[in-house]
Amino acid sequence: MNEYVREFTPADEYDAKRLPFAKRLEDLLPGECIWPINSGGPYLFCAAKAEGKYCPHHKARLIQKRSVHPRE
Repeated sequence: MNEYVREFTPADEYDAKRLPFAKRLEDLLPGECIWPINSGGPYLFCAAKAEGKYCPHHKARLIQKRSVHPRE
């Protein structure tokens, strides 16, 4: 089992908590999460501290999503 498979706050709840700290794409700084957290303009992005493109929460969601739908 990899380090990112664990329990997390449900997606909608986590993104709702991040909304007050969200940023527009052009306002993101290096090291901030680029996961979109709303649908509809203006699009806002998580902006939590990230290693690479995503914060640990969104990276885990991405990895879990890929394991559910493996590439063929």
